[in-house]
Amino acid sequence: MCRTRVVQVVVGLCLVCLGWVSFVGAQSDRPDVETAALEEKVARFFEEVSAGTTQNAYQQLLAGSSLLKEKEALKTLAEKTAELKDKYGEYRRPEKIVGKRVGVDVVLLKYLYKCERFPVVWHVTFYRPPPRGADGGVETGGNWEVIAVRFDTDLESLAR
Repeated sequence: MCRTRVVQVVVGLCLVCLGWVSFVGAQSDRPDVETAALEEKVARFFEEVSAGTTQNAYQQLLAGSSLLKEKEALKTLAEKTAELKDKYGEYRRPEKIVGKRVGVDVVLLKYLYKCERFPVVWHVTFYRPPPRGADGGVETGGNWEVIAVRFDTDLESLAR
């Protein structure tokens, strides 16, 4: 009788675990509306860059970001971005390689910006700083802002 009870408990625990795994899997299959909006913002940035309006592209992407205050660094980045067409050819299309949340308030996006002769790897990091609550506590739900944007041609890093 005792052995039968142990088997029932083990089987029950296995069923609970299987149920949890399937629940978690179903949760991860749901589209993340916030991440989708950030991906759309990056897609608009790529379209602006490909149209040759690099300065405007950065103004739109970095709206609300403290990176806009870094005038010299932003100017250098915009100049290097404007050189992409000459170096790598006409823009073809982007391909999202990584779209990952880190905790609740950080989203890492990595894209291949496919050009005629060579792809470029873009890294964009968004952060949502939590606003201060009325009582001085921290609440969630602040606005997303870009805290890092860069590009390189290190395709091998994508395999790591």
